[in-house]
Amino acid sequence: MDTMDLCFIILQSIWNTLLAMAPWLLFGFFAAGILSLFFSPEFVSAHLGRKAGKKAVWLSVLLGVPLPLCSCGVLPAAVGLRKSGASKGATAAFLISTPQTGIDSFFATGSLLGWFFALTRPLIATLTGLTGGMVMDAIDNEPIPEAITAQSLGRQKKSFIGKLFSALQYGYGMLLGNVAWALCMGVLISALIMAFVPDHFFNESFLGNDWLAFPIMLLIGIPMYVCSTASIPVALSLMAKGISPGAALIFLIVGPALNGASLTVLLKLLGKTCTLLHLLIISSFAVLAGVLLNLINGQWHILPEYTNHYGCARHNVAWTTYGAAILLLLLLLFHLAKKIIVRIQSMQTIDTPHQSTRIVIKGMMCDHCRGAAKKLLLSYSTVTAVEQAAPDAFFVTGTLPETLAKDIEDLGFELVQA
Repeated sequence: MDTMDLCFIILQSIWNTLLAMAPWLLFGFFAAGILSLFFSPEFVSAHLGRKAGKKAVWLSVLLGVPLPLCSCGVLPAAVGLRKSGASKGATAAFLISTPQTGIDSFFATGSLLGWFFALTRPLIATLTGLTGGMVMDAIDNEPIPEAITAQSLGRQKKSFIGKLFSALQYGYGMLLGNVAWALCMGVLISALIMAFVPDHFFNESFLGNDWLAFPIMLLIGIPMYVCSTASIPVALSLMAKGISPGAALIFLIVGPALNGASLTVLLKLLGKTCTLLHLLIISSFAVLAGVLLNLINGQWHILPEYTNHYGCARHNVAWTTYGAAILLLLLLLFHLAKKIIVRIQSMQTIDTPHQSTRIVIKGMMCDHCRGAAKKLLLSYSTVTAVEQAAPDAFFVTGTLPETLAKDIEDLGFELVQA
C-alpha cells in the first residue's frame, strides 16, 4: 500500500467518523448550551454548599453528570463549591461524576458506540460519584468550612432570542472551542489506528488478555488529559482492532476523570487521604464496570460489532448528515484557527497598556479555566478592568492584593509572573 492510499484511508476514516458523530454531537452541544442557562457554576456553588446539608452528595451527582465540564474546567467549579461551604464528600462527588460524561458526550457516545454504551457511562459516573462522596463524608470529621460570600456579578434578564443566542454562544462557542483541539486529535488518532493497525491486532497480542489490558488502560488513562467527548473515537478504533469493550470503557472512565493536573489540585483541595480514595474509587469502579460490561455483552451481545467500517466508503447517507458533518468541520476549523491566531499574537512582543499589569497564570487549559481566573481578578475591589493578553496571561488595571498567588493556587492554577 503506497503513501497515497494510506492518506486516502486516513482522510476517509476522519470523514466517516465526522459523518457518524456530527448530527448527534451538534445536538449535544446545543443541549449543553440550553443546560448552561439553568445550571451555571455559580448556580451549582449556591445550591450545593452549606445549604444543601446531607443531600449535597446526591445533588452534586445529579447536577454534575449532565453538566458539560471537562476534567480541567471542573476544577474551578469544585473550588467554588468547596468555598461555598460544601463538604469534602459533596466536592468529591462533583469532581468524580462531572468530567466522566456530559450531555454532549452522551449523544456522541450513542452515535459511535451504541446507546447501551452511552447509558453505561452516566450510570458509572453516578455510582462512582455517590460512592466517593459518601465514603469521604464518612471518614471526614472536620467541620464544614464557612461559606465565602462571592461577589455577585448579576445576570441581566434576556428575551427569548437573547437566551437562545447565549445558549448557541456557549454550546458552539465556548464549549466546542474548549474541546476542538482535543476532539480533532481524538479523531486523527482514531483514523491513524484504523489505517496502520492491522485488524484483530490487539486480539492477537497481549492486549487481547483482559488481565493485562485492564491495568494497561488504567496506566494510560490516569495520567493522560483527555475530555469525555474526544476519547470516544479513540475507544472505537481500539475496539475495532481487538480491545474488549470493557477495556475501552476503563479508558473512557479514567481518562476524563483522572489526570496529573487534577490530582495535584485535589491534594490541595481535599488532602492526601481523600485524594488517594478518589483515585482508588474511580479505578476500582472502572475495572468492575469493564468486567461487568464484558460479561453482559458476552452473554447477550448487546453491543454492536466494532469493525473497521469507518475506514470504508459509506453509502445511503442523508443530505442532513452531510450538512451536519460539514458544519461541524467548519466550526472545528474556525476554533482551531482562532487558537492559532491567539497563540501567534501571544508570541509577539505586546506592550503592556498604560497603568496595567501583565500577569501570567500557568495551568489554564480551557475557557472555563480562564473565565474562573478572570472572575477572581474582577472580584477584587481594587481591580477595575481585566483583559485577555494571551491564552495564559491577562492585562489587569488596578492594584492586585498580596494574596493573589494563594488565591490563584486555590483555583488550581499557578501564578508565574506578576
